[in-house]
Amino acid sequence: MSQKESKVETMNQGEEIIQGEQTEPHIVQIIPAQPGWEAVYGEIEEPAKGDPGYYSEAVVCWALVEESDGHRFVTTMMPDLESSELKMTPEKGDFLGYGNPSYTPNWMKLASKKRTEKKSRKA
Repeated sequence: MSQKESKVETMNQGEEIIQGEQTEPHIVQIIPAQPGWEAVYGEIEEPAKGDPGYYSEAVVCWALVEESDGHRFVTTMMPDLESSELKMTPEKGDFLGYGNPSYTPNWMKLASKKRTEKKSRKA
């Protein structure tokens, strides 16, 4: 089989991979998160007086994910409040980090620092 032909093979349950076509990341394994884990995100805009400038979402589980190119990474899964399904939540630009009851950095300071960095990049 030539290298070109080897790129068009079948996957699980006979699903065909077409050369050059990107497929959705595949969840390889899911592990439940211990209670108290959360993903923390900074507010993009400067918060109003009295607001912390960040928000968090409860982590339900950790997922080992494989991309179509074979790259693997771990991400969290959280409930989607609109569909009541679990959603993968890859880290995005406003991501500050993960916290749990034994690890709680100063999220307000981290969020403020991230906003300042973004402002300086735009200038």
